[in-house]
Amino acid sequence: MNLAGLLNVKPFTCPNCRQELPLADVNMAEDMALCRACGYTGPFLSSSRVPRLSDEEVANPPKRVKLARGFGDTLTITCQPRRGGLLFLIPFTLLWSGFSLGGIYGQQIWSREFDLTSSLFGLPFLLGTVVLLGAIFQLLFGKTTIQLSPGKAQIKTNVLGWRRTREIEITSATTVSLQKSSYKVNDVAQMEIVVNNDGEVFRFGAWSLTQEAVRYVAGVLQRVIGGK
Repeated sequence: MNLAGLLNVKPFTCPNCRQELPLADVNMAEDMALCRACGYTGPFLSSSRVPRLSDEEVANPPKRVKLARGFGDTLTITCQPRRGGLLFLIPFTLLWSGFSLGGIYGQQIWSREFDLTSSLFGLPFLLGTVVLLGAIFQLLFGKTTIQLSPGKAQIKTNVLGWRRTREIEITSATTVSLQKSSYKVNDVAQMEIVVNNDGEVFRFGAWSLTQEAVRYVAGVLQRVIGGK
């Protein structure tokens, strides 16, 4: 009997390939593990299993997520951010811009007199307004599209009209896992999708997808890779 069984605990498993890990390759204190099967080195306590989605669950994605089937066994998942934050962002931006920018720059425009000191003082408020407007436009028009086809997956991110496309090769050696990212919301680390293709690691979803969408996309990816 191995030590894990003697201690009446479940064997540790690699969060990447799910192979059992010897206790000698697990550091509980530092939350680090080494998998000699796939080469994974990283946290394991902070990892989460990819949910196994049933046919019904795949056909019923979470809110603001759409699944479409195309020709040639192609699946397209379109994810949009939640818009609940607009109820706070829009009024706050109006107040922020109205009082700060209106008072600093509006007065200069109205009086047609330029004040360098006041203008420099207003730069942080101007920058803050730009950031707030960017967040509003992202919630209104931003989206992430994951297109799955035989042998590959494409992730397209649309942020403020700027598009980024990344492509992942999918083989029999590809694995999918969920891990905590460095991105936090209300001091809570957000989960991200980690795709490992024979040592080539690809991470996405922590900030661009809702956590429900992260788990759904990971589950669909797992099914595609597993051929289920």
